[in-house]
Formats: sequence, structure tokens, C-alpha cells
Amino acid sequence: MTNEQYLVVSYFAAAGVGVLLAVLTALFLSAPLTRVLAGVARPLGTVFRRFLPSWLILAVLFSFFSVTYYDCQHDTYQKIVADRHYLVQKNFEQGADMTWYLAAALAAYGLVLGISLLGRGQARSPSGRG
Repeated sequence: MTNEQYLVVSYFAAAGVGVLLAVLTALFLSAPLTRVLAGVARPLGTVFRRFLPSWLILAVLFSFFSVTYYDCQHDTYQKIVADRHYLVQKNFEQGADMTWYLAAALAAYGLVLGISLLGRGQARSPSGRG
């Protein structure tokens, strides 16, 4: 396999693995999320359940596209394709960035979910106690 073929295959494989990881994470969390949102009013619970997969996929794709192949020593396509070690290094960088963005997206989602559930709980009781 030439370096150019490796670049194309690894690029799309990395994107596919990242999206697959996001979908599997959403599927893994769907049952616990359904239990958490069981007592929440229908529109809010539906929005949170439907929003999770797309939120995670967007986070993975944003991180995937944030990795650039160009740097000081690799300023042309020919220089990028000529260095297989550099291509492998960029694949690892994309994988690491996708996992970090996925973790950050989960943390942000959990924070928004927690704040909204806390706000709904306080809105129900006039004294602010559950």
C-alpha cells in the first residue's frame, strides 16, 4: 500500500471509528438516560434522549476535522504523503483528540442535564427542597 493510499484509507477509517465510538457510547447510555428522564416532563425528556447521539457525533467530527496535517516541515501534500511515520502519528493524534472531545461532550451533556433536572426539581417545590 502506498503512502497516499494509506492516507486516504486511514483518514476515512479514523472518521468511521470515531463516529462508531460515538454511536456505541450513545447506545450504551440510552437505557440509563431513559431511567433518569423517566420522571421528567415529556418534551424535555424527549429532547435530551434524541439530542445525545447527534451531540456526540458532532463532537467527534469537530475533533476529527480539527487535526491538520500541515506544519513547518510538512507544508505541501507531497511532503505529507512522503512520510509514513508522520501519517501514523497524525492518525494517533486524531484518535486521541476524538476521545478527548467525546469525553468533553459527555461532561457538557451531563452538566446541562444535571442543571436542567436540578432546575425542574426546584421549580416543582416552592421551598426549594426535593
